[in-house]
Amino acid sequence: MAKLIVVCGATGQLGGSVARRMLKEGWQVRAITRNVTGDSAKALAAKGAELATANYDDEASLIKVFEGANAIFAVTNFWDHVLALGQTGAGEKEYSQCSTIASAASNTAGLEHLVLHTLASGEKLAGKEYISPHWDYKDRAADKIKASMPELAKKTTFLWVGWFVSNLFGLLKPLELPGSYGAHVVIQPCKPNTIMWVTDIEHNVGIFVNTVLAKPSVSLPAKYVSVHTDILSYTDVFAAWSEVTGRRCEYIECSAEQYERLYGVFGKELASQFKLNEVAPEWGKPYGEDLVTAKELGLEHELLDLRQSLTANKERL
Repeated sequence: MAKLIVVCGATGQLGGSVARRMLKEGWQVRAITRNVTGDSAKALAAKGAELATANYDDEASLIKVFEGANAIFAVTNFWDHVLALGQTGAGEKEYSQCSTIASAASNTAGLEHLVLHTLASGEKLAGKEYISPHWDYKDRAADKIKASMPELAKKTTFLWVGWFVSNLFGLLKPLELPGSYGAHVVIQPCKPNTIMWVTDIEHNVGIFVNTVLAKPSVSLPAKYVSVHTDILSYTDVFAAWSEVTGRRCEYIECSAEQYERLYGVFGKELASQFKLNEVAPEWGKPYGEDLVTAKELGLEHELLDLRQSLTANKERL
């Protein structure tokens, strides 16, 4: 009988990539979604996924939905809560939900592997003044698992997903400047040489998770897997965008305060990440030998890099 993976957030970008890949690999997939009647959920069901719902604040509902799982892919969504709770409140919610998922996973008989989406810690990378809640609170949950759930930690991999190429289809999509005869601009609160760890999440995340599950000795116990193909500056990213689209693009640096006035609390939170990235380009440095990359997993030739991803998605740029 095929193994069962429970995929949290299965209709989102990360979970969707995992669910589609694991179905392709012949796994049974139990897809957790808030809306089992939505188009994305129906598309997964058509491919063979079992649809289910769960409350990330309710451990009992998670224990029920995790029943029989050989593997769990878990992701929480900071951005669901930031508007109502603010940065710190959303971070605390993130930490609480990660902890609840971990506790439920620790009570899942027969579980072989938990893959939990986390990120590096701004505090560890650059100090307390560079805390970015949607990074730091995920990392605090990872630390809690290692410190207080040792048996679960033995079968847990922490998955980092850096800068999404799909950002260029939405929030960070360069905007055409009226009267400029086709020039585009992108405005961000950090220097253009700020370094990002870049990946195509729709294609690459599922491949990483499948390989992590197939090669547990590489990422267990409690190691950090970075899902990136490129380490590039914003200058490089938008130069690639220009080359693929044939459009001119200028990067304009603004202040964190200006970014917050433009995007509200979302801008404030993103600015905290951009400033962290500006001062700390080596995201994995505090994690040492516990950081695993595509090279260690033998994945370098299966992934889409930035230019390949932009070319494949040219109609969305």
